[in-house]
Amino acid sequence: MASQTPHPQLPLPDYFSKFASVYVRQTGHSTLNILSDVIAENVQASAQPIGPDSVVHDTASGPGIGAAALVSRLPKDHLPKELLVSDNVAMMVSAARESLTASPLPRVDCKELDSQDLSSVPDNYFTHSINNFSIFTFVRPVDAVRETYRTLRPGGLAVITCWRRFAPVLIVHAAQKKIRPDLPLMPTPSPQFFEEGVLQKVVEEGGFAKDNITVTEKVLVVTDEENIAGLTMLMSGPMMIKARDGYTGEEEARWVESVKQAIKEEVDQFGGIRFEAYILLATK
Repeated sequence: MASQTPHPQLPLPDYFSKFASVYVRQTGHSTLNILSDVIAENVQASAQPIGPDSVVHDTASGPGIGAAALVSRLPKDHLPKELLVSDNVAMMVSAARESLTASPLPRVDCKELDSQDLSSVPDNYFTHSINNFSIFTFVRPVDAVRETYRTLRPGGLAVITCWRRFAPVLIVHAAQKKIRPDLPLMPTPSPQFFEEGVLQKVVEEGGFAKDNITVTEKVLVVTDEENIAGLTMLMSGPMMIKARDGYTGEEEARWVESVKQAIKEEVDQFGGIRFEAYILLATK
C-alpha cells in the first residue's frame, strides 16, 4: 500500500488505532445514524439503489461504519453480494473485521488501503462507493475522488458525506474561550469543506461531471443521554488535546467542567448537539 501522509491538523494514526474500539460511541453515533438515513432515503431512492447484485466499497471506513449502516437499513435480501471495507489504519481495519464477523453480509473483505491510492483495485470494479465523513481528512482529497471515480463502474454511484456544522469543534472552541480566551482556537482540518460548493468542486475536479452530481443537506440533533455522554468523552479526552496547548496544570484540570458547560449551552440553544452535513451523490 502507498502510505497516506496524516493530515497536519489531525492526531497521528497511532492514536486512531487506540480510538477504533470507542469510535462509534465517541461520535455519539452521529456518523452512523446520518449515513444510515442517507442509504435509506437518498441512495435507495436514486436510480442506482444498492441490491443483491451490488459490489460496494466502504472507503476510509474507520471501524466499518458504512457496512454497519448497510446492515441497519437494508433487508437481508437487498444486501450487496460483495463489500470491500478499507482504511489506512490497521487497527481500524481489525476493528471492522471483528465487528463484521457475524454480520449477514454475504461477502466482506477488510483491507488496509489508502483511499488516495487504490492501485491494487482494478478499474470499473464497484457499483457503489461510500466515503463517510473522511474527505476533509485527506491531504489530497482530489486524488481520493479520482480513485473513487476510476474504481466505479460506468453508471456507478459515489456517496460522499461531509460536515457543514461539526458541533464538537464549536463546543471545544467555546470551552477554550472560557479558560484561555487569549490563546488560538484549536484548528479545524480543512475548514474550507464547511463552505457551500467546496465539496462539489473537489468532486468535479476528481472526474465527476457537474450534471451527474446532487448535493443535499441533513441535520441531526443528538438528544440521547448516552450519545451525549460519548461526545463528552470525545471532547474531554486526547482527541481534542490540541485545544489545551499552552495550558497549565490548573487550567487542564478545569477542562472537563468547561466542556460540560459548553455542551449545556449547545443543548439549551438547539435542544441537543446539532450536526449539519452535506450529502453528495455522484454518478460515473
